[in-house]
Amino acid sequence: MSRNNNYHYLFNTMKINYLMIATGLLGFGLGCFGQVTPSAREVMERSRDQAKLSGLESKTTLEIFDGKGNKRVRETTMASRLFSDGTEKRVIVFLAPADVKGTGMLIFDYPDKPDDMWIYLPTLRKSRKIVSTEKGKSFMGSEFSNADLAVGGIDDFTYQFEGSEVMDGVDCWKIRMTPANATIAAEEGGTGRITWVAKKDYMPRRTEFLDKSGKVYKELIFGGIKLIDPKGGKYFVTHMEARNLKSGRYSIMNMDQVAFNPSVKEEYLTLSFLENQ
Repeated sequence: MSRNNNYHYLFNTMKINYLMIATGLLGFGLGCFGQVTPSAREVMERSRDQAKLSGLESKTTLEIFDGKGNKRVRETTMASRLFSDGTEKRVIVFLAPADVKGTGMLIFDYPDKPDDMWIYLPTLRKSRKIVSTEKGKSFMGSEFSNADLAVGGIDDFTYQFEGSEVMDGVDCWKIRMTPANATIAAEEGGTGRITWVAKKDYMPRRTEFLDKSGKVYKELIFGGIKLIDPKGGKYFVTHMEARNLKSGRYSIMNMDQVAFNPSVKEEYLTLSFLENQ
């Protein structure tokens, strides 16, 4: 073989080897990075979507602890339904004890505007709309706020990854939520939240609320995650704890009975129902 032919042979062989190496590296890269990590906002959008069930009925026990060993117990029933425009309507009615029986809340979670909330007080025999400045206030004397009962608008916050972390034995994305504007910040009463969202099901596992100095003053803990709608791949939280880290008070919600029901009657999700139950 001549020298020129040797050069051609070596050159062609090198091209083939480089091509094989490049193809291998590309395949390796696709294997490692083929599943693109969603953005922090996309994670929260997916998590918010998971909380939107086409229909649900439940009975819940709410336990309120004052930090001194004293406990109050409330029993409620709840029904919700998701409508074609993306609005989820939810009604909560207190069953016991006698001093709160008949008290109710109606919540409209809109997809693209602030939620609407009403509270019905049987002693007054009328409903009252909860204004935005009241959404951060206590829900029936518990450590849950009125806003904790709603899904909330995705545009209320901006989102930033703060890495991954195992929370309560589950691999999660850790995401900082910062109020999008001064109005939301005023409703929050602080500088934002840190939330942990499970990578396997996009359900929240914990949320910490930050005060104006950036310190954690309250946390929500989510548990009892159940696959409630296998066809839609939807999960549901059946246990929630709200803990005030400054006062030591805490409250626990347990969904004792939960039923997936896309056919919840629309008439239940009205002020008329609350006021005439």
